Amino acid sequence: MRFNMIITAFMAVLLQTAITKASANTRVDTMLANLPSTISLTFYEPEHFTQIRLIHDTVMGGRSTGNIAVIDEPPGLLFVGNLSLANNGGFASAEFTLAKPLRDKVLNSLYLHALADGRKYQLRLKTPFIPNGVAYVAEFETDTMPQHYYVPLAAFRGQYRGQAIRNMPKLNLADVSQISIMLADKQDGAFSITLYSITFSAVNTI
Repeated sequence: MRFNMIITAFMAVLLQTAITKASANTRVDTMLANLPSTISLTFYEPEHFTQIRLIHDTVMGGRSTGNIAVIDEPPGLLFVGNLSLANNGGFASAEFTLAKPLRDKVLNSLYLHALADGRKYQLRLKTPFIPNGVAYVAEFETDTMPQHYYVPLAAFRGQYRGQAIRNMPKLNLADVSQISIMLADKQDGAFSITLYSITFSAVNTI
Protein backbone atom coordinates (compact mmCIF):
# COMPACT_ATOMS: atom_id res chain seq x y z
CA MET A 1 0.00 0.00 0.00
CA ARG A 2 1.37 3.41 -0.90
CA PHE A 3 0.96 4.86 2.59
CA ASN A 4 2.82 1.93 4.14
CA MET A 5 5.56 2.47 1.56
CA ILE A 6 5.77 6.11 2.63
CA ILE A 7 6.16 5.13 6.27
CA THR A 8 8.77 2.53 5.30
CA ALA A 9 10.59 5.27 3.42
CA PHE A 10 10.63 7.38 6.59
CA MET A 11 12.34 4.61 8.48
CA ALA A 12 14.83 3.94 5.70
CA VAL A 13 15.80 7.59 5.50
CA LEU A 14 16.21 7.78 9.26
CA LEU A 15 18.45 4.71 9.29
CA GLN A 16 20.55 5.75 6.31
CA THR A 17 21.18 9.34 7.35
CA ALA A 18 22.46 10.80 10.60
CA ILE A 19 19.78 13.47 10.64
CA THR A 20 20.82 16.76 12.11
CA LYS A 21 18.14 18.76 13.91
CA ALA A 22 19.92 22.08 13.38
CA SER A 23 18.06 24.75 11.40
CA ALA A 24 17.59 28.49 11.16
CA ASN A 25 14.83 28.11 13.75
CA THR A 26 16.88 26.33 16.42
CA ARG A 27 16.30 29.09 18.97
CA VAL A 28 12.53 28.92 18.60
CA ASP A 29 12.60 25.12 18.67
CA THR A 30 14.47 25.24 21.97
CA MET A 31 12.02 27.75 23.44
CA LEU A 32 9.07 25.61 22.41
CA ALA A 33 10.64 22.47 23.84
CA ASN A 34 11.03 24.21 27.21
CA LEU A 35 7.46 25.45 27.44
CA PRO A 36 5.36 23.87 30.20
CA SER A 37 3.14 20.93 29.16
CA THR A 38 4.61 20.93 25.67
CA ILE A 39 4.04 18.08 23.19
CA SER A 40 6.05 18.19 19.96
CA LEU A 41 5.44 15.86 17.00
CA THR A 42 7.84 15.72 14.07
CA PHE A 43 6.28 14.85 10.73
CA TYR A 44 9.22 12.80 9.43
CA GLU A 45 9.28 10.39 12.40
CA PRO A 46 7.06 7.34 11.79
CA GLU A 47 6.53 6.72 15.51
CA HIS A 48 4.48 9.91 15.76
CA PHE A 49 1.96 9.03 13.04
CA THR A 50 0.49 5.66 12.06
CA GLN A 51 -0.94 6.70 8.69
CA ILE A 52 -0.76 9.42 6.07
CA ARG A 53 -3.69 9.86 3.69
CA LEU A 54 -3.70 12.06 0.60
CA ILE A 55 -7.22 13.40 0.14
CA HIS A 56 -7.82 15.61 -2.89
CA ASP A 57 -10.82 16.87 -4.86
CA THR A 58 -10.44 13.83 -7.11
CA VAL A 59 -12.84 12.06 -4.72
CA MET A 60 -15.49 14.38 -6.18
CA GLY A 61 -14.28 14.46 -9.79
CA GLY A 62 -11.70 17.22 -9.45
CA ARG A 63 -8.20 17.20 -10.92
CA SER A 64 -5.91 18.50 -8.18
CA THR A 65 -2.79 16.50 -7.39
CA GLY A 66 -0.46 16.20 -4.43
CA ASN A 67 2.22 13.88 -3.09
CA ILE A 68 4.43 13.48 -0.03
CA ALA A 69 8.21 13.15 -0.12
CA VAL A 70 10.79 12.83 2.66
CA ILE A 71 13.52 15.47 2.77
CA ASP A 72 16.52 15.55 5.08
CA GLU A 73 18.11 19.02 5.03
CA PRO A 74 16.57 19.82 7.49
CA PRO A 75 14.41 16.71 8.02
CA GLY A 76 10.77 17.09 7.06
CA LEU A 77 7.95 16.04 4.75
CA LEU A 78 7.38 17.89 1.50
CA PHE A 79 3.72 18.11 0.44
CA VAL A 80 3.79 19.25 -3.18
CA GLY A 81 1.36 19.25 -6.07
CA ASN A 82 -0.94 21.28 -8.28
CA LEU A 83 -4.29 22.82 -7.35
CA SER A 84 -6.92 22.74 -10.09
CA LEU A 85 -10.34 24.37 -10.12
CA ALA A 86 -11.50 22.17 -13.00
CA ASN A 87 -14.68 20.12 -12.56
CA ASN A 88 -15.69 22.15 -9.51
CA GLY A 89 -12.55 21.03 -7.69
CA GLY A 90 -10.09 23.08 -5.70
CA PHE A 91 -8.57 21.30 -2.73
CA ALA A 92 -5.64 19.05 -1.89
CA SER A 93 -4.73 17.75 1.54
CA ALA A 94 -2.49 15.46 3.56
CA GLU A 95 -3.95 13.92 6.70
CA PHE A 96 -1.83 12.49 9.53
CA THR A 97 -3.22 10.06 12.13
CA LEU A 98 -1.53 10.31 15.51
CA ALA A 99 0.16 7.15 16.75
CA LYS A 100 -1.00 7.74 20.32
CA PRO A 101 -3.23 10.19 22.18
CA LEU A 102 -1.83 13.47 23.41
CA ARG A 103 -1.34 13.78 27.15
CA ASP A 104 -4.39 14.62 29.22
CA LYS A 105 -3.38 18.24 29.73
CA VAL A 106 -4.96 21.62 29.17
CA LEU A 107 -3.49 22.75 25.83
CA ASN A 108 -4.24 26.23 24.55
CA SER A 109 -2.18 26.75 21.40
CA LEU A 110 -0.01 25.15 18.79
CA TYR A 111 2.92 26.05 16.57
CA LEU A 112 3.36 24.60 13.10
CA HIS A 113 6.97 24.67 11.89
CA ALA A 114 6.89 24.77 8.10
CA LEU A 115 8.41 26.18 4.94
CA ALA A 116 5.78 27.17 2.39
CA ASP A 117 5.18 29.14 -0.79
CA GLY A 118 3.26 32.21 0.36
CA ARG A 119 -0.20 30.71 -0.18
CA LYS A 120 -2.98 30.44 2.41
CA TYR A 121 -3.31 26.96 3.90
CA GLN A 122 -5.69 25.35 6.34
CA LEU A 123 -4.69 23.51 9.48
CA ARG A 124 -7.44 20.97 10.20
CA LEU A 125 -7.88 19.01 13.41
CA LYS A 126 -10.15 16.05 14.10
CA THR A 127 -11.15 14.34 17.34
CA PRO A 128 -13.16 11.16 18.02
CA PHE A 129 -16.05 13.30 19.23
CA ILE A 130 -17.15 14.94 15.96
CA PRO A 131 -18.95 13.43 12.93
CA ASN A 132 -17.03 11.95 10.00
CA GLY A 133 -15.99 14.64 7.54
CA VAL A 134 -16.24 17.46 10.06
CA ALA A 135 -13.07 19.24 11.22
CA TYR A 136 -11.87 22.15 13.30
CA VAL A 137 -10.26 24.50 10.78
CA ALA A 138 -7.88 27.46 11.07
CA GLU A 139 -6.44 29.27 8.05
CA PHE A 140 -2.94 30.71 8.05
CA GLU A 141 -1.02 32.82 5.56
CA THR A 142 2.41 31.41 4.81
CA ASP A 143 5.80 32.96 4.24
CA THR A 144 8.49 31.79 1.82
CA MET A 145 10.95 31.39 4.69
CA PRO A 146 10.78 28.74 7.45
CA GLN A 147 8.40 29.89 10.15
CA HIS A 148 6.75 28.73 13.35
CA TYR A 149 3.09 29.55 12.69
CA TYR A 150 1.30 30.28 15.95
CA VAL A 151 -2.34 29.14 15.98
CA PRO A 152 -4.39 29.82 19.14
CA LEU A 153 -7.24 27.58 20.16
CA ALA A 154 -9.73 30.38 19.42
CA ALA A 155 -8.73 30.44 15.73
CA PHE A 156 -10.40 27.09 14.95
CA ARG A 157 -13.93 26.91 13.55
CA GLY A 158 -16.12 23.92 12.77
CA GLN A 159 -16.37 23.10 9.06
CA TYR A 160 -17.87 20.44 6.81
CA ARG A 161 -17.07 20.44 3.08
CA GLY A 162 -16.22 24.13 3.18
CA GLN A 163 -19.35 25.11 5.09
CA ALA A 164 -19.34 26.50 8.62
CA ILE A 165 -20.76 24.22 11.31
CA ARG A 166 -22.25 25.65 14.47
CA ASN A 167 -22.80 24.01 17.83
CA MET A 168 -19.57 22.07 17.58
CA PRO A 169 -18.18 20.50 20.77
CA LYS A 170 -15.56 22.71 22.33
CA LEU A 171 -12.15 21.86 20.88
CA ASN A 172 -9.83 20.22 23.37
CA LEU A 173 -6.37 19.93 21.80
CA ALA A 174 -5.61 16.93 24.02
CA ASP A 175 -8.36 15.03 22.13
CA VAL A 176 -6.84 15.56 18.67
CA SER A 177 -6.41 12.28 16.78
CA GLN A 178 -5.81 13.55 13.22
CA ILE A 179 -4.00 16.57 11.76
CA SER A 180 -4.43 17.74 8.17
CA ILE A 181 -2.84 20.36 5.99
CA MET A 182 -5.15 21.49 3.19
CA LEU A 183 -4.81 23.95 0.34
CA ALA A 184 -8.13 25.37 -0.87
CA ASP A 185 -7.38 29.01 -1.68
CA LYS A 186 -9.25 29.04 -5.02
CA GLN A 187 -6.09 29.67 -7.04
CA ASP A 188 -4.93 27.34 -9.80
CA GLY A 189 -1.29 26.38 -9.80
CA ALA A 190 1.60 24.58 -8.17
CA PHE A 191 1.96 24.47 -4.41
CA SER A 192 4.63 23.37 -1.98
CA ILE A 193 4.80 23.19 1.80
CA THR A 194 7.43 21.39 3.86
CA LEU A 195 6.21 20.21 7.27
CA TYR A 196 8.78 19.93 10.04
CA SER A 197 6.91 19.69 13.33
CA ILE A 198 3.80 20.65 15.24
CA THR A 199 4.03 21.64 18.90
CA PHE A 200 1.12 21.80 21.33
CA SER A 201 1.49 24.00 24.41
CA ALA A 202 -0.41 24.94 27.54
CA VAL A 203 0.58 28.60 27.13
CA ASN A 204 -1.08 30.97 24.72
CA THR A 205 2.00 32.43 23.06
CA ILE A 206 5.76 32.82 23.32
